Amino acid sequence: MLSVTGGIPRYLEEIDPCLDAESNIKNLCFTKGAFLVEEFERIFSTLFLRESESYQKIVRILADGSKEFTEISKELGVEHSGRIFQYIEELQLAGFVQRQWSWHLNTGLDSRLSRYRLSDNYLRFYLKYIEKYKTKIDRRSFDFKSLSALPGWESMMALQFENLVLNNRGFIWKTLGIKPEEILSENPFFQHQTKAQKGCQIDYLIQTRFGSLYICEIKFSKNPVSPSIIEQVQQKIDRIKKPKGLSCRPVLIHVGGVHSDVEDSGFFSEIIDFGEIFN
Repeated sequence: MLSVTGGIPRYLEEIDPCLDAESNIKNLCFTKGAFLVEEFERIFSTLFLRESESYQKIVRILADGSKEFTEISKELGVEHSGRIFQYIEELQLAGFVQRQWSWHLNTGLDSRLSRYRLSDNYLRFYLKYIEKYKTKIDRRSFDFKSLSALPGWESMMALQFENLVLNNRGFIWKTLGIKPEEILSENPFFQHQTKAQKGCQIDYLIQTRFGSLYICEIKFSKNPVSPSIIEQVQQKIDRIKKPKGLSCRPVLIHVGGVHSDVEDSGFFSEIIDFGEIFN
């Protein structure tokens, strides 16, 4: 339910506690006239009025993952535009989009690199599934055996789960024993490939004032996370262009369990079950 709604209180009010999550999602998202079937149009017609279509285009571009401003402009088919930048800023103010800055590891200061992320889980779910089947929903002719049977379900849920983690960073800090005042910089981190360095993208990176880098891998899987995750994270660590003196502490944030070989390897300094946020 959180992956679909993002935990928005108004959406959670619509949940029937007598039903399981899948039944609630079916009632709210795949039933004619249901609250979350109609919510998308309410949002854009109420908040953005006549310019609704322009904002929707940007949201649709970001539904598949975070992008730089130049990538957004290119997909819109326009040159760098102050008007496009204004649209994105207004989506940020409305809480639908977040700007994620990368930074220089030697200073902790923001670099010029940044990406925009669709931080609203409901909007992505609507664009990926509800809208796709809207005509069938309206005809009451859409049905499915299970949510996991929907096309691309696991890859979409991976983005939704990543959003949940990034929107609850305080829980990660607390679990790792990091105080806010100890953090030099934190965000999803990426570096472009150049002649001097390889490209790299880290789901979530925390740099502390004490020379520690927490490389956080966020993993959503219906099966326990396999040992192959160790090599994947090690490759990311090897690619980071970092000054001497910084220690890397790999962290795995998961839901659904991990293979015993991952735990026994001792590779990760911390393995966090995100479900513990409810305890």
